[in-house]
Amino acid sequence: MKFVKRLIIVLLVLIILILAGTYIWLRSTKPVYDGTLTLKGLKDKTEIIYDEYAVPHIYAANAHDAYFALGYAQAQERLFQMVMIRRATSGRLSEILGKEFIGIDKTMRTLSIRKSAERNAKYFFKNIDEPYKHQALAYLEGINSFIENGNLPVEFTLIGFKPEKFTPADIYTAIGYMSLGFTAALSQEPMVTYIHKKLGDKYLVDFGIVPPDTNDIAENRNSEAEILDLVFSSGNFQDIFPLPVWNSSNNWAMSKERSKSGKVLLANDTHIKYSQPAVWYEAHLNYPGFEMFGYYLPVVPFPLMGHNRHYGWGLTIFPFDNMDLYRERQNPDNANQYWSVDHWENYRVEKETIRVKEGEDMDYDVRYTRHGPVLNDAFKDIAGLEEQPVSLWWASNELVSTALQALYRINNANDIADFEQGVKLIDLLGLNVVYGDADNNIAWWGAGSIPKRPPHVNPKLILDGASGKDDVLGFHPFDYNPKSINPPDGFLCTTNNPPPPVNGVSIPGYYFPGYRAKRIEKLVTAKQKWDAPEMKQIQLDNTSDRDTRLVRLILENSLVFTGTGNSAKTSAAAIGELKWWDGSSNVSGIGVTIYNQLLYFILRNAMLDELGEENFDKTVGSVLVRSSLESLLTDKNSVWWDDISTQDKKETREDIFTLSLTQTIDALTKQFGEDVSSWQWGKVHTLTHVHPIGRKKPFDKIFNVGPFAKAGSNEVIDKEAFEYSASGIYPVKGGPAMRLLLDFGDPEHALSIIPTGQSGNIMSPHYADQAEMFVNGEYRIQYMDKSELKKKQVLMLVPEE
Repeated sequence: MKFVKRLIIVLLVLIILILAGTYIWLRSTKPVYDGTLTLKGLKDKTEIIYDEYAVPHIYAANAHDAYFALGYAQAQERLFQMVMIRRATSGRLSEILGKEFIGIDKTMRTLSIRKSAERNAKYFFKNIDEPYKHQALAYLEGINSFIENGNLPVEFTLIGFKPEKFTPADIYTAIGYMSLGFTAALSQEPMVTYIHKKLGDKYLVDFGIVPPDTNDIAENRNSEAEILDLVFSSGNFQDIFPLPVWNSSNNWAMSKERSKSGKVLLANDTHIKYSQPAVWYEAHLNYPGFEMFGYYLPVVPFPLMGHNRHYGWGLTIFPFDNMDLYRERQNPDNANQYWSVDHWENYRVEKETIRVKEGEDMDYDVRYTRHGPVLNDAFKDIAGLEEQPVSLWWASNELVSTALQALYRINNANDIADFEQGVKLIDLLGLNVVYGDADNNIAWWGAGSIPKRPPHVNPKLILDGASGKDDVLGFHPFDYNPKSINPPDGFLCTTNNPPPPVNGVSIPGYYFPGYRAKRIEKLVTAKQKWDAPEMKQIQLDNTSDRDTRLVRLILENSLVFTGTGNSAKTSAAAIGELKWWDGSSNVSGIGVTIYNQLLYFILRNAMLDELGEENFDKTVGSVLVRSSLESLLTDKNSVWWDDISTQDKKETREDIFTLSLTQTIDALTKQFGEDVSSWQWGKVHTLTHVHPIGRKKPFDKIFNVGPFAKAGSNEVIDKEAFEYSASGIYPVKGGPAMRLLLDFGDPEHALSIIPTGQSGNIMSPHYADQAEMFVNGEYRIQYMDKSELKKKQVLMLVPEE
């Protein structure tokens, strides 16, 4: 017995020691917010003051040290995010995560983002002869200093690898990844192919793909959008990549005449798929002659949005079409050749080796035509649609990009004219840049290099790659891009909606329908003057004017409803909630819950018979369908209303609406019970911020943040996107990745919030300290005066002797 007791005591001591050692080790991996660090590479002492939310306020004696400190500070919070972005975009995930990621790696290597990044870095950093290059290298030096001297976060131990040092090519890689997101988020869905080929063009009219009484898509010619979405949906891109796709956004500016302070107002909220850590990292840089409070993308040294005391800007995507797909002609006698205008030409072939963790390396050839990479080899779905090779022309692979110079110029502008010179340099990304300054200017530029195409070309279709007649002719000059400076009504707003035509010509793209823009304008014009705190009610608005129109339409075109399958009392209460619903989507809302379940059943009853279960599931979650709801529901003669499985009857819109209403009330009664007051939106519409490691149990309980009941809905200003579902459960997919409200009457106290926290390090107290604030619609102040920083911690960086 004594031996057993001693053994138990020894085991307990060992367990305690192991747990204590693990805890001490975990604590050693958290970011350092105070004290003194001696680092090689600094020129002078640099002070980093962390405010109560771990936003670094960097005070340096020179630009080099400021950017070095920024790189170090960002790396100790976001290094794993930085590394995953580089690996994902370069096609190197299998190397650390295993064979499940081979498909993603093949996709990324085929798209050639990393190759373009390396080409740009080689071209621009051959000579270090401009300030932006010195500052970018200092930033990378700071990141690498942390890799060499800091304690790596726990993710590297769990996966079992050490990060490589960062180079200029990694900056262009991160920018290239973002440019991929801008186009992929707005491409059409693969189900369009099925509808076109199996059902005919008349089924595409309500989606705006084919105008009524025309046949714009020839037989056996898939649209460009269909193939693009096959590319970007293959392998669940958005579920795997650490930097989610930027899918929509809002920004606006008001002139001094609309402002209570008599100064310009500026607002921005970029919408991106939620993740942990948050996409944007906030930092406040100061050195002689320079100050900027900005939102930084991992591995990019200059903020994409920001402000100082004189000017500020915000972004939304300007989703013009900068991709073209070409149907090439394969040489039937030589697999290595394709037709190029007047001769057979050899494919350019680049050999790739994909390293695979705990598996055999995979050799993979990427074929290129004169237009770009051939997609068929990486995307097997394309083989089912196209017999001939399909190649991708993408501006990102054609341009020697000046995106980094653009960000530098924008961040170092002296006035609006200087700022515009920076905007002109934006090329890879389609960006709506909304600007305001202390001199009472407001402006909007639709920035990016817009392709110039022959007049006959419809870029929504796969083009003829063999003849050369459909080839891109180059890029329009910046004067072609839309813009507005100091408009007479004193208001500018963009929400990814179509821009006005330039010289009478529309710019082709994948635009959102404009519901958010109309709602913002309606709210802004309802009051004569605003201030920054009052603009919260605009930014947090979750009311849909479209949805109230559709509810009225449905109720007015349904048969008399008495409550089949559920109690008359429940039915009457549910219909009453719909009748009185104001279109809002608050967590306590009931009408919004009924409405979104009703939409699902309407779509199911209209489309399931034509599409079948598998294709319907793809369709109901598509951006295309969500954007086309009003067009479909208001078309009483749509071919979708008839159930093709009933031979002796032609169903009407009224039949579908009535059946769907019955099914909705039956489903919600089963889900919640007969008490309609319990059918609250917050119970079914929830937000969880998922970490890359948190995608697998039990790590989800450790690394993920949430779930939270979340207000908001699809196509409202506070867009909290979700997919319609039979289950009646709607996990939030994406929404605002930051919010900014700025009054140039008080630029030192702008209002901001990000969805979780500054840190991506699980051991940091700032891993999720903004999460509840964000869900509750709260904001923080961006203090710019050093004396006002609260609960501050000071980290001194000193140069090595």
